[in-house]
Amino acid sequence: MSSVTLTRPDTDAAQAWVVAFAEGWRAPASADAFADHFRPWFDPHIRLIQPQVPTMVGHLAFRERFAWPLFALIPDLHGQVERTAVGADCAYIELTLRGTLGGRPVAWRVCDRTTLRDGLVVERESYFDPLPLLRAILTRPRAWPAFARTQMRQRLHRATRRDDHHAATSRPPALATDDQRSEVR
Repeated sequence: MSSVTLTRPDTDAAQAWVVAFAEGWRAPASADAFADHFRPWFDPHIRLIQPQVPTMVGHLAFRERFAWPLFALIPDLHGQVERTAVGADCAYIELTLRGTLGGRPVAWRVCDRTTLRDGLVVERESYFDPLPLLRAILTRPRAWPAFARTQMRQRLHRATRRDDHHAATSRPPALATDDQRSEVR
């Protein structure tokens, strides 16, 4: 791993996060093992932002809407940290992700910006060009069933969220009080 790290004395938490991040991506055994590795490092309400996917919030979203779909597409996915830069409350981590998609190798570069508070990651924003990955998916018919399943799950999740939001913001008609009924008479 080549690394250029800019440090200040108050960056211990960010540096520890970089080490945990590299360990988590090095050789994950499964989507669940991957999610389990990162859970202690994430704030319960972590915001996860990346191209092509709606913002996710929380541990469960990380597991079900990030790890499961990603490892369903690329079961042997792993990453190698290339460079890092840390500050008191943030870390930038550049890595190369590699795996097998539709029976052929795939790789792409990513830069994650993480914001830490009290030693926990409260936000992760990932920067990468999604076109090479999308092109790889589209040109590998063996990857289409897994991709279709992940897309259907994402759509179902969005529909469920809309229904939940609508149910939470809609109120049943209020029952008339005795005073209101007497006014009608």
